[in-house]
Amino acid sequence: MKYFAAVLTSFLILPTAFAVEAYFNHNTRSQYKDPYRGITRQGDNLEAVIVRKIKTAKVSVHLAVQELRLPSVALALADKKKEGVDVKVVIENDYNFDVLHPKPGTSADEEGTDNRDLRNFVDANENGKLEVSELESRDAIYILKKAKVPLIDDKSDGSSGSSLMHHKFIVIDGKTVVMSTANFTLSCVHGDYSTPASRGNPNSLIVVDSVQLARAFAEEFSIMWGKKFGQKKPYRGPQVFTIGSSKITVQFSPTSKTIPYEKSTNGLIAQYMKKATRSFKAALFVFSEQNLADTLEKRHNAGVDVGVIIESRFAYREYSELLDMLGEEMLGLNCRPVLNNRPWKRPIRDGGMAVLPGGDKLHHKYAVIDGKYTLVGSHNWSDSANVGNDETFLVIENTSISDSYTQEYERLKRNATLGLTPKAEADIQKRKDNCARKGLL
Repeated sequence: MKYFAAVLTSFLILPTAFAVEAYFNHNTRSQYKDPYRGITRQGDNLEAVIVRKIKTAKVSVHLAVQELRLPSVALALADKKKEGVDVKVVIENDYNFDVLHPKPGTSADEEGTDNRDLRNFVDANENGKLEVSELESRDAIYILKKAKVPLIDDKSDGSSGSSLMHHKFIVIDGKTVVMSTANFTLSCVHGDYSTPASRGNPNSLIVVDSVQLARAFAEEFSIMWGKKFGQKKPYRGPQVFTIGSSKITVQFSPTSKTIPYEKSTNGLIAQYMKKATRSFKAALFVFSEQNLADTLEKRHNAGVDVGVIIESRFAYREYSELLDMLGEEMLGLNCRPVLNNRPWKRPIRDGGMAVLPGGDKLHHKYAVIDGKYTLVGSHNWSDSANVGNDETFLVIENTSISDSYTQEYERLKRNATLGLTPKAEADIQKRKDNCARKGLL
């Protein structure tokens, strides 16, 4: 929710005249009780927001999300199905499984839930057995199957699917859009079930009441429901909507490499980077797209105040554009510089990695430009998101929303490690030493 002055819990939402609202699961001005671990914590309860919006549905609920593990979301969808509401769900193939039918070899990647964690969560009484009552109340995919909620994934047409069906959005009654950076999982919303210190991957959620914007999202959903994913989807460029006092631009990925880069989602990000005259503040899961780094360098050299915080697992890898921004370079495993890497001659000061509770990952994908434009979506700032994944990207022109995201950036920056870490410096030197021993330098 917007940073209201006196919000006690995410259930106490004050009336607002805005058609666009932003919520943060680490909002320092709100608190709630984690429904699964009983932990009272700061933040907006993103699951409660999603459920509350689903419960308003009278005609349709169309949901597309990479992974769905939140039980109350599944139960709300099942209830709407029983009421006769048109409920449809699209998920990523890798996560189309329940605890009784786990995927062979499925393990947690950088974002997803693995078989073991799911089983531990569903086994609420910890007796080592999966009881029907636990399945019906804790396993989201089982709940949807039992309720006969129509569900497909990106391989439902028998193809290899898209690189990732990475969307996180809901269209309700053709008039409300819920769009998040969070997968609908415990780790992305509340915190890892088996890690008491975890408070959830930092994420945001946007709610927009607009028939026009909902129509654009409904079209994207309809194309996927017709079993067209990834490069099979038709190209659609940026669509611009005026919603109350806000302007919102939406673009869906991927974009074929046969189409000019400028017309892709990353190309749209670059267009808005070029608008920066004062400041650019970003919190990103990963930043590995060289064209964007090169565009941002020009704005930095023109005097724009650049600050970038990256998820620690990706901040100092050889392909990370953060290294460029810090004026550093790490050789690749082949002892050659990563293609097109360009360390900045004038490094930034406010660049580094997020420091979070154990188990949590910085999952944001946003930037705020000049306190005016908020760039946010499921779209990571990478080539794979641009040309392979099913993704959402929004540009929101609303100062209240930009203020909220800027406050979130400042919150993250207070605990961030800026500049190179001693480990990163050691890793860079180790690569050089190994390459020198091989006679490749």
